[in-house]
Amino acid sequence: MAQFAVENLAQVNEFLSNNNYLNGDLPGADDVRIFNALKGVPPKDQFPEVYFWYLLLSSFTPAVRAQWAPAAAPKKDAPKKEAPKKEEPKKEEPKKAEDDVDLFGDDDVDPEAEKKAKALAEQKKQEALAKKNKPKPVAKTIVIFEVKIFEATDQALLESTAKKVKETINPDGLTWGKEVKFEEIAYGAKKIVMSMIIEDDKILTDDVFDQITAWEDDVSSVDIVSMQKV
Repeated sequence: MAQFAVENLAQVNEFLSNNNYLNGDLPGADDVRIFNALKGVPPKDQFPEVYFWYLLLSSFTPAVRAQWAPAAAPKKDAPKKEAPKKEEPKKEEPKKAEDDVDLFGDDDVDPEAEKKAKALAEQKKQEALAKKNKPKPVAKTIVIFEVKIFEATDQALLESTAKKVKETINPDGLTWGKEVKFEEIAYGAKKIVMSMIIEDDKILTDDVFDQITAWEDDVSSVDIVSMQKV
């Protein structure tokens, strides 16, 4: 894979003209590295592909982008130490009778110490209960998809269709990506490229796509570009 650098955005822009991300179909370590190095939105006129790519990545939270970077290398196991040689147990000398007598023993329990011990035990019990009842993280998926319309050369219709999708389809568990791209297909025709984050337990991609294709007078097809678990 090409080595990308912010000092050569022309190369990055050319690569993005034929790819969704610097790592191919799915975002990865190169996308995170260049995104963080840019320190701001690149000029649209000079680097249009980098501009739209930057806005698309901005629609994801820093926590999501952090997951695209490679995991840290596993630590090497420390060399095993040789087990110490066993020493033969020393013979205990028989106790004298007076050793069994505790002249200063006290059978009374300190009430304050007992109170603190009970409070600590109760605190640990509550912490364990809270940990057990802690809700599990919600499973989510990033979906990038493309919409093709019959009047694919009509820019106004492309934009109004994308706006209609985001304003009309808003079930619980779906969040639309901020940026929408209009990528050229051929001879001036374009397709709409959009992104959404769905909660797996609430939303099916087919349900969303069925609502879009129901506008059969305008929409010709809807296809998935990529999917990634968050």
